[in-house]
Amino acid sequence: MPMPPAKDILNDVKFAALMIFAVSMVFSESVKLITLYGVLIPVFFIQLYRRETGISVGLLEWGFIAFFITSLFSGLFASDIPEYFKGIKDVTRIVALFFIASTVTGQRRAGTVLRCLYGATAVMAVFGIAAAVKLHKPLDIHMLGHYNYTAMYLIIVANALISTIVFSEIRTKLMKAAAALALFIIITATVMTTMRAAFLTLFLFSAIIAFARRKSLVSKVMAAGFAVFALGAAYVFKPMWTKLASGESFIRRLYIWKYALRAIVESRGCGVGLNNFKYTFAATLEGGRSIYDAHSVYINTAVQSGVAGLMALLAIGAGVIRRWLSIKGGASVQEIKYAALGAALVVFVGGAFDTTLHHETGMLFSILTGFMAGLTSDPEV
Repeated sequence: MPMPPAKDILNDVKFAALMIFAVSMVFSESVKLITLYGVLIPVFFIQLYRRETGISVGLLEWGFIAFFITSLFSGLFASDIPEYFKGIKDVTRIVALFFIASTVTGQRRAGTVLRCLYGATAVMAVFGIAAAVKLHKPLDIHMLGHYNYTAMYLIIVANALISTIVFSEIRTKLMKAAAALALFIIITATVMTTMRAAFLTLFLFSAIIAFARRKSLVSKVMAAGFAVFALGAAYVFKPMWTKLASGESFIRRLYIWKYALRAIVESRGCGVGLNNFKYTFAATLEGGRSIYDAHSVYINTAVQSGVAGLMALLAIGAGVIRRWLSIKGGASVQEIKYAALGAALVVFVGGAFDTTLHHETGMLFSILTGFMAGLTSDPEV
């Protein structure tokens, strides 16, 4: 039996590595890093060198490139260089994963990566729910960090899973039941993080889905059902209900934003360097808690990377909208297109109240956005 062409082998390796990476984001930091730096990035550059893949550069791609460059140059103004290097590693992963995912051939392969993501997240969410109940504290998943970051990640996965349920052609009742069960587990886990901003994007995304499939009674019932379930779970889980009735965190954010705007002025709009917000302008909240970021992806980007960094971020957002509106296609195309929208809502709408484009949340956004970016030149196979 003849060996397959090297081009096909590289595509298969990249596909397998992306599946492993999707699972490892909630299970193993070491596997994630080995997969990214040991397989995905080398294979991507080999394909570029062999001219077996290419990148069509538009507003979205330029936005990611500018985001990387402005983040890189923010180091010129950083007072804590080790922290800056931690930040630039994070940005490098986010940008690299976008371009890698945009070269994945075949919507079916992208859909398979999504299914690996759903399964791994649902399994880890079960462990998170059990730990939160046992310890009587808000839910967090160790690999995702603080419960705010956990909630952002879970909502992106939940939105993507809704798009799969609504748009993909799930053929068997068992698969449909498994998808619905995974979604309910993930939404329950998100409620237990007690993060309110994440649910704004879930409800907004559900409304968009219901409108997009307004002729489908099933879509309307499902969107309403998930919203009712989320509200019911929030009521049952008292810490979430208590937090919904409190405006304390918004008052704290106003304090942080006022402080951050002063930091932008003091840096003359040039930025203070990635991860240098706390170290350059030290401040604490009542109770002695340190402020590590500006609790808004827009303000935080302007503080760290300056006005140029904020413009790069806005270019990514505008590029997502422009690319999303240009994409037409069948079931698998719509599944990926709306999954990317769900991620973008978390990053850019939820980002008004939280610093969203970093760590695993940023990497997952990049993968889903990259899959969408590849749709325009990628025939369905």
